[in-house]
Formats: sequence, structure tokens, C-alpha cells
Amino acid sequence: MKLGTRLLIFSSIFLVLLPWFGFHFITKIEQSLLQGQEEAQSMTASAISTVLRGYTRLFDADEHALYVYPAHQVITIDGYDEDWTQLKDQFSFQAANVFSLLLTNDAQYLYAYLRVKDDNIVYRNPRYIALDSSDHVRLEYLDENNKRHRLVLLTEGQGNISVYEVDSNWRLWKRGNHLNAVFGNWRETSDGYDLELRLPVKWLEPNRRLSLSVVNVFNENQRKPDTVHATRNHDVESLNPILYQSQEINNVIQNLSELESRICVIDIFRRVRSVIGGNLMSTSLCQAIDKVSESLVSEVLQGNKQVTRIEQQGEIIIVAAYPVFDGEEIIGAVLVSKDSQQILSLQRETLRDVVFATIGLFFLVFLSLLIFSSWLTFRINRLTKQTASLLDDSGRIITSVELSDVRHGDAIGDLSRSFTVLLDSLHRYTQFLETVPSMLRHEILNPVNTLSMSLQKIQTVSPEHTLSDIAVANSAIKQLQMIVSSLTEAANIDQALKHDDVETIDIAALLIEYVRNSQAKHRHAKLRYQGVEKHVYIQGNDIRIVQLLDKVKDNALDFSLSGTTILFQLDIFQGDKVRLSVKNEGEILSQQQLANQFTGMVSSRSVNTTSDENVPHLGIGLFVANRIAQFHQAVLQIKNWQTVATNHLECKQGVDVILLLPMINASTLE
Repeated sequence: MKLGTRLLIFSSIFLVLLPWFGFHFITKIEQSLLQGQEEAQSMTASAISTVLRGYTRLFDADEHALYVYPAHQVITIDGYDEDWTQLKDQFSFQAANVFSLLLTNDAQYLYAYLRVKDDNIVYRNPRYIALDSSDHVRLEYLDENNKRHRLVLLTEGQGNISVYEVDSNWRLWKRGNHLNAVFGNWRETSDGYDLELRLPVKWLEPNRRLSLSVVNVFNENQRKPDTVHATRNHDVESLNPILYQSQEINNVIQNLSELESRICVIDIFRRVRSVIGGNLMSTSLCQAIDKVSESLVSEVLQGNKQVTRIEQQGEIIIVAAYPVFDGEEIIGAVLVSKDSQQILSLQRETLRDVVFATIGLFFLVFLSLLIFSSWLTFRINRLTKQTASLLDDSGRIITSVELSDVRHGDAIGDLSRSFTVLLDSLHRYTQFLETVPSMLRHEILNPVNTLSMSLQKIQTVSPEHTLSDIAVANSAIKQLQMIVSSLTEAANIDQALKHDDVETIDIAALLIEYVRNSQAKHRHAKLRYQGVEKHVYIQGNDIRIVQLLDKVKDNALDFSLSGTTILFQLDIFQGDKVRLSVKNEGEILSQQQLANQFTGMVSSRSVNTTSDENVPHLGIGLFVANRIAQFHQAVLQIKNWQTVATNHLECKQGVDVILLLPMINASTLE
């Protein structure tokens, strides 16, 4: 299977699994968001509960209080309930389902809607003076002077009602005319009648006490009150308190509310005392009710905080509830609710974005991988072709090594550079092998020709010349021996170095002694040492170091002009290296010669040097020296040097062989 095909298969599997991981990731995000929202709402409920501890007087309430809803629209008194649609399910049934009552208010009026069950409605007959001779509704309230007022609401048929103020026996009016300030409408229904009315709010201030009673008259003939059903017990003289949602509590918690959350404050009887915020919520637990669910707040009103999730109309509502204390007494609770619509909407949007992003990413990655795999395949094929083109049918390198990917920093670039190094080494080795026949032919033919001539002379000349010819033949044999020895040394140097031991060497002392001994050996030459004289340590093999110095010294002697000095110099380089320089004066080398000096079987000689003509020059000396330097983790360099002519002094030039060795700190030897 091709590399590009494998990349496409594995990447496709990953991209297919990406949406599945995204779905689970979104689910985890949802749970995390819901949990975070629960914690936030719990903290908000706790903060509001703490704030409300200073406003406990606002929680005074009576279990039998009549709850008044805030008006959400204009109420028209016509006996129909179209204006009450938002509250139509919130009637508080009283007296065994005989009637139900719903109250709301605005700035001027208190509105009441009564729904009464009556199988036989008895309307008022003008012939009867007593006001309790027909079915009617009684209304009681306290004015600002704590004076009780009693009103009778009745009618002679469907339509607008008549309202009279009466005495305590509810039979006769105090004034002959009815009250215009109270306006109502009576409408028959299938099981009784509905009564819609209004009265001024200011009548009830500041006591806010009101009671309603529904009176049923027995029949048309007797017209005596049969049953009376009231919002208060008959044995209780006090009127029902009127309970409004508290504007003061709204003002207290106004700054703690937000559009997304609905804050609901209830009293000990579960009646809603304040509702604020939550304008964006589609559902609510206390927006259009007078009491919240007992199961929802039973634990809270016992002093235990709660955080729960309620599913309502297909939405999950998170509710955090916290009790409100007055000292040790629980007087109410704070409910902070928020639906999950926004969270889930955000989740759905995120999931949709993930899907679209995944599809786009899939095609983008697919296209990128296709391009990348094609490009990768192209580069591999190009590397294969370029590598193959460097070799002929017999396996010989026929061109210089030049691969296209050596400048890239990726794996193929590393492979190309490795190929380049390998092929370059093979190329140099091939050149070495190609130069061996011609070099050996040149070096071996000289002693062979000498031997041949000497043997011919021995056969032809007189006996007195025989010894001289034999000496020449022996010299030629020695040359052949030196050639074989040099070749053997070059061939076995790498194997020999593997078995050499290393130790700590004072290279300064070794070099001083080496220069002294070499001067004694080569009396015709001028050798001089310059630099540090002791305590310069390296790790190495002293025999191999001397062998390296011999190769460099011989090379310097071969290239030096007669009468010039060969300088051995030792310095500390960059604080952690030893710099050993062997400088001679003579001809400089071309760039091509400098590049090939460490290649075997390459030699550059001049007739003007001090070279011994009887010594074969195979070009192996610096090759062996470089191998020894590499064994010591050193760097061997060859450079030309030249001085500028000044003060009538001639310009000097030559070659400098530099060896950089790692130095050992003397303190580590103690």
C-alpha cells in the first residue's frame, strides 16, 4: 500500500470520529454549564436571602389574605374574562367550590372577578325594599379611619350592577342612591353567573382589609337568604388582608436581578411577595400564581437550601431556593429560576458550528493530505531517481553528488543529507581507488626500472661496478618495501585505532620533547617550538599523537623551502581547546588541493622543496593523520598563510596545518 493511501485512510478514520467526539464534548459542556448555572443561582439566592434579613417587616402576612395580582393589561368591566386570560387559571376557590375569586390592580382601581355557581339565580324585584331579597354579593372594607363599610352588589338582570352602602344587618341602604364609584357587570353563565367589578384603590389604604361574601336567596316567593359563603370565616370579625406583591422587596433586589434569571420571593404561606427579572424566560414558577408548589419549597421552608431541575413545557428550569430568616425563625424563601433554553440554544449553535467546522475541516484536511502526500511521493520519487542517476550500470559514481532536498529540515531532508554524506564518501573512495593504479604505477615503476637497469649492468659491466649496482638494487627494493608498508598502514589504521587505549597526556611536554628529537634526526632542517611549555592536558594515545606529528612534520619538510624554519606552536583556544599549529614556508596550495589533502593517494610535490627523491610519495600521510585526529575527537585543518611585504622585506607564504584537540581542565586531575 502506498504511503499517500495510508495517510488518507488513517486521517479519514480520525476525521469521521471527530464529530462523535464533538457530540460527547458538547454534552459535557452542557452538563458543565448547567452545573455552573446551579452554583451561580445558589449564590444569588443566598445573597438575596442575606439582604432580606433586614426587611423582615415586609413578610407580615395572613394565611387568609386575598392575593392581588399585578395588572398586565387594561381591564374593561363587561362581565367577560377576555381581559383576564393571563390569570384565568389562578382563581382561588372558596366555600366548597361555590365561588372563586380573582383580584388584580393598577394605580387607580382594584379589580375583582367572581365566578359563582348557582342553579337558580334570583334577581332583585323593585317591589321588595329589603336588599337581601335577591341573590347578591356583599363587600366589606376598612377606610383610613378604621371604619368598616358594607356594600351590597345586586342587579335586576344581566348587565350593570347597583351598589348600595348598607348597615350592619345588610337589609337597608344608608342612602337612597347607589354608589357610582363602584362599577360592575353581571353576566349569566351555564352553571351560575360571573361578576366583574372595580373600586378605587384609595378606599382600602392604608389598612388594606377587604372581604367578599356571596349570598344565595332560596326562591322567588320567600326571598330570604339561604346560604352565605364568604372569604372569611363567619366567626371571625376581622376582614381578609389584601396582599400585594411588594414593591419595596422589588427595590431591594433590583440590583441583584438579571434578564435571564427570575427571582421570586415568597412568605411562609408560599405566597408570592415579589417577582423580578426573567424577561426572556418562556416559562415561570411564580409569575402568574399566588402560591408556589408546596413540593417545591417544602424543604426550603424547613430551613434547607435546595437546587433542583424541573422540566416544564419541554424546557428544563434550574431552581435554586434559599430560606429567609428572622433570627432563628423562617419567614419566607428566595427562589432563583432560569430555564435552560439559552444554554441549550448555545449548545445547539455550538453543535451546529462544530458540524459545519468538521465538514469544512474534513475537506480542508483531506485536500491538504492529498497535496501533502502527492508532494511527499514526488520528493521520494525524485530522490530515488536522483540517487539512481549518480551510478552507472557497474555501480560507479559518475557525477557529483547534488540532491534537491538537502536544504529541507524534515525527515526527507535528513535522508537526503545522509545520502549526500554517504555518496560523497563513496565518491571520494572511488576517486581514491581510481588514483591507486596510476599512483602505484608511477611509484613502483621507478624502483622496478632501477632494479632492471642494475641487473643489466651486473651482466654487462666489469666486476668492480657490481657492488655499486647491487646497492642501487637494494635501494629500489627498500622503496618497494616502503610503498607496501604505507599502503598497509593506510588500510589498517581504522582497525588499529579501535584497540588503542587513551590516557591523560601533557601535550605541551610531549610536543617539546618531540621537536627536540626531530631536530636531532633532521639536522639539515630548522625546527622550532613556541607556546605553552607544560600543564596542557588532553585525553589520547601518545603513540598515535606522535604518529600524527610525524605525518604532519614529513609533509612540512616536503613542502618547506631550503633554509626556512618549521614552527611548532601550542596555544589555548577558546578556553576549552588545544590549538597545535605546524607552519612551514613554501608554496601555497590551490583550493582544490586544500580540499583533497585528506584524501588518500593524492600528493602535491615541488622540485624546490626539501623532499627526498628516494622516498615514495603516495599521498597517504595526511590521510592517516586525519584518521588519528578523528579518533581523538579533534579537527585537522590545512590553511595557506601569507605576509604582506613591508619595509623592503619580501612577502612570505606557506602552509599551516592546525590540530584542534579537546582540553581537560587541570583541576579535574587533582
